[in-house]
Formats: sequence, structure tokens, C-alpha cells
Amino acid sequence: MISDVKRTRYQFDLAALQRLAAVNYACLQPLVKTAHRVGAWVVKISPQLSFVLSVLEQAPYTTEIRIQQQATAATARLPRWSEVQLDVRLYHDAQLAEVIRSQGVERIQARYEQPNAAMHQRNEKHQINQFLHEWLQLLRQQAVVPQPLPGAR
Repeated sequence: MISDVKRTRYQFDLAALQRLAAVNYACLQPLVKTAHRVGAWVVKISPQLSFVLSVLEQAPYTTEIRIQQQATAATARLPRWSEVQLDVRLYHDAQLAEVIRSQGVERIQARYEQPNAAMHQRNEKHQINQFLHEWLQLLRQQAVVPQPLPGAR
């Protein structure tokens, strides 16, 4: 069968990614302020779902944090890939927050050609930052209050 469908190349939308990064930065600010006091803290959404947030690096204009799902009895039976880990860099001067590592993938590209060996989506970077946004919205909707992680500095 012959198709007249014209394939168009994915166009990376920098403005949309920056808008998302600005919203994520604003949502992360209350959590980051907590981090300056305790270093690492836990966010419990439910008895079966909690995350550890920790500061990896601080500099005058940036802060790097890790958001990692905590293993529970329920998640221990799931495959390893189900545990979320995001490393996020906050740019304080630009007031932007960007996921820089996710699930062990470093240097997330803005656009991936299709097909690719790692099976990344064309707009993988945008999707990962959108996932961070949705996670932050869940925290806000549930009115979750971060608690110091036992044994944290």
C-alpha cells in the first residue's frame, strides 16, 4: 500500500520547555528551602509510595537535587526499572529547574532521531520534565509536608 503521508521532522520547542522549567522551579522552591535545613528529607504520599529528596550539590547560582523513590515491601516485588530517580538542577539566576539525569540516563538530549537504539521518544527531555511537573502537582494536591530523613545530616 502506498501512503501519501509526509513525515515531518520533530521541531524542538525551546519556549515550551523553558515555561515548564520555570513552573517546576517555582514548585520546587519550598522543597529546596527545606533542604537547606536538613540536607535530605522524605516525602510520603501514601504508605506504599514515598520519595527521598537530597541535595547533591550547591553553588551560588545552582542547586542539584535528587528525587528517588524509596523501596517499600510493595515496590520490592516490582522490577528495578519501576523505581523513579530524577536529578534536577535548579538555576537560581534564571529561575529554571531542569531534569539533568533520569533513570541512569545522563545528558538527556532535546531531540532524538527515530528509531534509536535506546528507544528514547523524540521529545524525551520534554516528557521527563513534564513528569517532574506532574509529580510536583501531586505533592501540592496531596498537601504533602516533607519530613527530615532519619539519620540525615
